[in-house]
Amino acid sequence: MIVRIPNETPEEKGVTLELDIPEKNLLKVYMPKEPAPVADLAKAVEKAIESPIKGKKFSELIGKGKKVVFVTENQFRAAPAEKILPSLVAKAQQVGAQVSVVVANAKVPALSPEEIRKRVGAEVVDKGIPVTCNDAKKPENYVYIGNTSAGTPLWILKEVASADSVITISTTQATLWGYGGSGMVLPGVSANETIETNHVMMLAPDCKPGNNNCRMQQDKYETLKMAGIDMGINMIVSNKGEVVYVNAGDPVASHKTAVEFYDKIYKFDIRGKEKADIVITGTSAPTDHLFFHTCWAIINCVPLSKEGASIIQTTKCPGYGSWPGFALMNLMQDFVPPSKENSEKALRAFFTREKEVWAASIWYPLYLAMLTRKVKVVTLEKNINDAKAVGVDAITSLQDAVKEAMEKQGANAKVAVVPYGRYTVFAE
Repeated sequence: MIVRIPNETPEEKGVTLELDIPEKNLLKVYMPKEPAPVADLAKAVEKAIESPIKGKKFSELIGKGKKVVFVTENQFRAAPAEKILPSLVAKAQQVGAQVSVVVANAKVPALSPEEIRKRVGAEVVDKGIPVTCNDAKKPENYVYIGNTSAGTPLWILKEVASADSVITISTTQATLWGYGGSGMVLPGVSANETIETNHVMMLAPDCKPGNNNCRMQQDKYETLKMAGIDMGINMIVSNKGEVVYVNAGDPVASHKTAVEFYDKIYKFDIRGKEKADIVITGTSAPTDHLFFHTCWAIINCVPLSKEGASIIQTTKCPGYGSWPGFALMNLMQDFVPPSKENSEKALRAFFTREKEVWAASIWYPLYLAMLTRKVKVVTLEKNINDAKAVGVDAITSLQDAVKEAMEKQGANAKVAVVPYGRYTVFAE
């Protein structure tokens, strides 16, 4: 059977790699049935904000003299804030509100002026609307709100804390610690101490893809309420880069509703199902700049595979600006090759703050996957040396990677294909 593995970048959409897998070996292709895109995004948002899942309508949150803050995601998330924010800002200004925008970039470096124009919309910038990026290393920018029930001290950006109304715009998607879109306060607009404390929870056994009830996720929900976020606008963006769902309302209730919709598309129940000897996954355009983001697909595929199985991912990772494709992965370089001893060494580094837990919440789950699975990455030639330097086995040919995996796993190896592993989660 011919299967096509996506191997896209934001600049090269529609690119696939073909494989001919014998029927006796093919276990299953886990392809999500993505809905058609929202026909008119502006109208859909208008309807959502005036018919919220729970809480006040948008029109009730804006008014003369009110300080209204819109919080958007950073440049590495798919929800097109730039397409809806200009209209929302205009509505708030028309009734006399004082408007500003905050980019919830957590500990990602502040966006450049060009990136800000792309993220919030040129029209917003040209109006002179103040735009602030989170800078977690400047404690003077934050105000202490209190501790969550898990003990996380919450320092949030003063610009957000002092607002009369706060509206967030985010992407609902599977992450390694629950679901994205819920972190618009933590880590989005929080101080370094808050982010690091919360991210230690990524070590808990329940912190895994598709578990919206994990302690780390619940901590994020709690901070949304503590910070007084009034409305969340939640979007699901397909692997084609199209908005297929939008809702709005109370940030926790509306996000949970969006997660329910997401799971109907991208979550597969594999309880009692045969597991694979080889899993092959790809990368779609909305995510493929850095391996730091695309490697999530490998971790998502672990539950589908047997211990000792081979997981192959195709991901070009062309890089972003001055960042090479494997930027930030050098953070795990001190702990390779993966081993029980080196894993304990990493744990000590987290708790002594020698290594940031924020970044480790991505590379450490990959590291753990590499302890029990044979991971192979198919990428661009320019990334090979960087990948190998951090202990990631990399190659440029998918056919060669599959041939090697078949030789390792045997002629009767069962192969599962997960074209869009970055978005897919498995319930076991």
